[in-house]
Amino acid sequence: MNSREFISSVPLVTIDSQYDNIMKVRKMDKETNDLFYKIIKEPLIVEDKNLIPQWKFCSVVEGKEKRRSENILNTDVLLLDFDDSRYNRDNFEKMFSEYRFIIHTSHSYDGTNTKFRVILPLHDVYSFEKMFGKCYDKSFSAYDILLNYFQYLDSASLVRAQFFKMPAIRSVGAPYYYKINDTDKLFSLYEIEGFSFAYSLGLEKQKEFNKKREMRYKKKYSGVDLTKAKEYISRESEKLLEGERHLGIFGLACWFKKLGGTFSEFQSITNPSWSDSKFRRQLKRLENEWYSLK
Repeated sequence: MNSREFISSVPLVTIDSQYDNIMKVRKMDKETNDLFYKIIKEPLIVEDKNLIPQWKFCSVVEGKEKRRSENILNTDVLLLDFDDSRYNRDNFEKMFSEYRFIIHTSHSYDGTNTKFRVILPLHDVYSFEKMFGKCYDKSFSAYDILLNYFQYLDSASLVRAQFFKMPAIRSVGAPYYYKINDTDKLFSLYEIEGFSFAYSLGLEKQKEFNKKREMRYKKKYSGVDLTKAKEYISRESEKLLEGERHLGIFGLACWFKKLGGTFSEFQSITNPSWSDSKFRRQLKRLENEWYSLK
């Protein structure tokens, strides 16, 4: 990304509101670029914050419109959300004064609070999976390194499928602030101490750790017959009613783990007809936290 004419080399992807789950991909051409800057300078007027359209700069899997982590691939723009009274716009602007960035206040800005967002173009294209990857060893966890570097950052900023509300105000004349720091220099995540190693090695290191841990676990519980337990979990997970599914799946997972079951076994037998995006996200968390379940 050498020209300031376009803020990104990847598409601008939008959803209609926080209730929308279908991504609309806009090629980053002059028309999209002009529209983007127009919204920065002239925020949308939307009374209900839940109905504000949202955006993200990212490449997506062709033909996959649903907003899921696995469908969101790469970016060369970080969107950062700050909502901590200990950190304000001046703090960020001073720290990043030599870099290109856009800063704007959020819908709840009242003229005095410190709620703002940053659009930070990067010097290169990064994989979301690796950039936001977590690792048991924090020195190889790109997610933790970024969270530590961008102090007071809302951690939701580092969620792969997270979209961000476009600049918007409640009514005509409501307080709003923006700044376009139009310099030549682009920020490199490799400038952050430890990020390069975490980005290149973190995911593999975590996969190796999970594999070794599962082998130890299988060895410990070798010979245990889990057939009836698997049948029970398959049957009970299907019967869970809306409103009790999250806790129900968590309870079944804890019980199965105590019996010596592995996450891969639990995942293979837990496929209820009501499976949705919330269920898939819960399974992802269970995978990461399996050996700490009690």
